[in-house]
Amino acid sequence: MERFDSIDLGNYRGDNYFLVGYVEPDPSDFDNYNPTEDAENYGWSLVQKAESPLDENDEIVGMDTRHGQPHLDKEYLPPDSDEEKKVWLDDGYSFYRMRDYLLQNWQDFADLHIYHNE
Repeated sequence: MERFDSIDLGNYRGDNYFLVGYVEPDPSDFDNYNPTEDAENYGWSLVQKAESPLDENDEIVGMDTRHGQPHLDKEYLPPDSDEEKKVWLDDGYSFYRMRDYLLQNWQDFADLHIYHNE
């Protein structure tokens, strides 16, 4: 998937966070491109920025349309968790509705990431 948009969320509890929106396939004309209508798949991820450029960023939660239906992936859950990592969503989750949902709830997801991983 190709990066389409990015939103810096700033610092929260000592770490920096951002949202990244992505689409597939790569759009040839960004100006007239509507991800909900023009992309085969689209999504957003909440990411905790790495402390060093040599380290990898941590994806905390993702929402996308891969696998044939909109869903939310709880990447913050540890591998041995009994909780289901994938939550299936209704078809009304457009590219921008996913963005807005994560913008409204990103601090809650960051707290869950801290709780489960630190």
